[in-house]
Amino acid sequence: MFAALALIAVAQIGPAPSQHVGDLQPLSDPMRPVTEITRTSFTLQYFTVTPCETRVELRAGDIPRTAYKAVWDQKVAIVKGSTGKQTLHTLTLKNLRPGQRYFYRIWDPGAKPTDQEKLWGASDGWRREYAVSTQAPKGEKTIVRIPVKVLLMPNVINVESAYGDNGAAIAPNPEPISLADLNKVKEEFATSARFFWVNSGMRLWVDYQIFVDDRWQRWGPEPTKKIDKFYKGWPVCRSYPGEDFRAPGGGEFTIVDTKNIQKVNKSPIVETKPYSGQIEVAFVRKWDGAKWQFYTSGGGTFGVDQFPNGIPGRSQYLGGGDFAWLATHEFHHDLESHGEFSLSNREDERIVFNHPAPRFRKVKNDGSADENAWNTAGRSGEHWQTMWVWDRTLSDAQWLRMYFGYTETVKDADGDGFPDSDPRLPLDEKRFGSNSQKPQSDGVTPDLQKVMLSTWAPAPLQTTWIKQAAQTAIPNPTKPDSDGDGIPDISDPYPLIPYAPFIYPMHAAIDGDPSEWKDIPLAGKMNRGGIQATYQQTHDEAGYYGLLTLKGPWRRVQATFDGEGKGVYSNEGVQGFELTNRTSTGPAPGPNNSIVDIRPYMGQTKGLKWKAKKLADDSIAIEFMWPDRGEGIWFWTGAGREIGSCFTIYDNDGRTSSIWEPYQVFYSLMLEAHGKEPIPNGAPKEIAPLAPVEVIKPGSDRVKLGGKWKLEGDAYHCDGGDESALIVPIPKSAEFDLFAIVEAKSDGVLAAFLPNTKKTDAGSDYIGFVGGYGNTTTRLRLFGREVGDEAVVMTPGPHRLQLSRREGSIWLLVDNKPVLWAPDPNPKSMVDRLAILGGYDGRQVVREIRIKL
Repeated sequence: MFAALALIAVAQIGPAPSQHVGDLQPLSDPMRPVTEITRTSFTLQYFTVTPCETRVELRAGDIPRTAYKAVWDQKVAIVKGSTGKQTLHTLTLKNLRPGQRYFYRIWDPGAKPTDQEKLWGASDGWRREYAVSTQAPKGEKTIVRIPVKVLLMPNVINVESAYGDNGAAIAPNPEPISLADLNKVKEEFATSARFFWVNSGMRLWVDYQIFVDDRWQRWGPEPTKKIDKFYKGWPVCRSYPGEDFRAPGGGEFTIVDTKNIQKVNKSPIVETKPYSGQIEVAFVRKWDGAKWQFYTSGGGTFGVDQFPNGIPGRSQYLGGGDFAWLATHEFHHDLESHGEFSLSNREDERIVFNHPAPRFRKVKNDGSADENAWNTAGRSGEHWQTMWVWDRTLSDAQWLRMYFGYTETVKDADGDGFPDSDPRLPLDEKRFGSNSQKPQSDGVTPDLQKVMLSTWAPAPLQTTWIKQAAQTAIPNPTKPDSDGDGIPDISDPYPLIPYAPFIYPMHAAIDGDPSEWKDIPLAGKMNRGGIQATYQQTHDEAGYYGLLTLKGPWRRVQATFDGEGKGVYSNEGVQGFELTNRTSTGPAPGPNNSIVDIRPYMGQTKGLKWKAKKLADDSIAIEFMWPDRGEGIWFWTGAGREIGSCFTIYDNDGRTSSIWEPYQVFYSLMLEAHGKEPIPNGAPKEIAPLAPVEVIKPGSDRVKLGGKWKLEGDAYHCDGGDESALIVPIPKSAEFDLFAIVEAKSDGVLAAFLPNTKKTDAGSDYIGFVGGYGNTTTRLRLFGREVGDEAVVMTPGPHRLQLSRREGSIWLLVDNKPVLWAPDPNPKSMVDRLAILGGYDGRQVVREIRIKL
């Protein structure tokens, strides 16, 4: 099932934990500190520095003891385990209330706490404080709500930009942000909350609580010359950092007081129910000579490290970007910090950092090393996909161990883990359309699993102010087959994509002509914002082929390919390109004079071949090939290789769309070929004995006789079984045609060798043999690897054999007919010797040699 694909990002040791379920059965997580959670108990396993008694301090409540000047329930109980002292402890804490958060500390008197551990509650032989929430009563589900205070400042203006150097006004007064636009921003935060909610298995509710300071505010200094009274006396925006822009988020951090949002504050705030997260957004606008233009920015985030000192985790960015993305990405950084202080903060116990990078260690010349010990690059695409993959690897028990926020229970009548009807929540069964009285509304797939078939990513990154309708693929809650492809969702590898994930066997000419693709099924299709796109894919031993067709106002396409199945950030087998449409600006410069530009993206373009062509219906076909071996970075033999592809398409205004879900990598499998593959078009002709072809007759001093070869009359003869080479040295050359008129009982063998190859035999470099293996077959042998298998043999009388190396291909011709073809596995290498090999009891006779370089 597609929803389960995320789980393969992390190797699981031991039994699998409970993941994405309701509260009908205990939650199991056997390899982590909290091994089981039930309605009335939870079980701990832990190791102490020295042997000691099994002892845990326990208290119920909502407020951590570490909260700044907050009142927390100090009624604690000491729960003791079995008598005696040990270092490995297991203890079940029983008789607890359902749906309740409990804080606990472990007795470990031999551990001397660090200053940070003291800050988080360690003292007097007790470790720092952690939390667990028990499962809900029957008919309900336990969740964790993390309230995040969000301060929006929609009317912030760079007043200086409204005046010229002479002090004269050059811009009309700006209009305030409309209620409709403000509601659009609020919906973006709702989208972010829904993404967290679904991808946590509906255990984490990020409750964005939005506060709006809609006063006119100033970004930067007030002009010293006379200004319009409209601007007079505006307060400077709290986020203004003393300069026009300060990376990464553009501005300054403050601490928001929800009781007085206009107060600029950098000191800790005492809150009855403390917030652990905060976001500040100033919608800064500047006159650009034509209109009031929003500033754009990335985001800046500080984690929850200073929560005990009254400072929440906090993010800051400006209002011209993609609100849904910035809210999700930046709060995720804060959430990573929440995980650091809630979980064990070890490689398998974390909320994964959402800047992906593979695990590596590189030792430098001075003995020091650059390293990334914890992998953050899962089997995913970019941006939204990264968080989608990793957040789903957390178990339900881990989400219920959040130390921050507040524990709540919500109605879940059928116990399927999907809350029934609660408008406060980011999503419930009522709004999704499933039946809250049936765990499987479609009769097959559990409802929670059904809703998690989608990533719930809204769109590729783009500014909110131009964003189209959400591109989220929504499963059908009542039909077993959401995409209508005939495969039930529960069995479908891509239940929301109606195209089969296969790469079909076919050689493509790379000429931009789509006619040869007419029988190849689609891999993807998009029709959005006036842009139509389709994608098809094939393969053979030469390469992986793609045909992308585009119609409408497209401007750019970013295409990424994963040849190792480890995700686009793995740094293994990842390559891609970016296309730019030149039809409105004239053809691209260079020898292709193409209607599109192409440049590397997300990797490299080694060996990429491509051709673009405008079709009769005004669509553009881009045909391309990634090579198998040779200049490329991919290699495979036969079929069964998996290739992932992803396309992000930009229109002329910067709006973005994806062929599949946003940034989704569509992994497809190469199918095996059946029957003989046809020889591609473009085979070389037999070279004629005319200039510039060199014709070599027997007896020429251009030929070096080796082994059993002898000159007898008007021909070279080779008798016996010993392998022998008839060699013609040539200037170093990347391309050649070697032709020979040969008679033999078997084994007519043509060869070419690289300069460093010392052994000129049939196991080295470029070999084409006719009638090999006892005059039973004809094959190419390229650097020891045999390619092709034709039932062409040496019959009595002379035969015209030709081995050609041209434009990245190797060809073998017999009697003026191409019989074998293969991609050149080493296309940039030079050869300096051509040869006819004899022996093998084949009784070879060579009457003429021709060479063309």
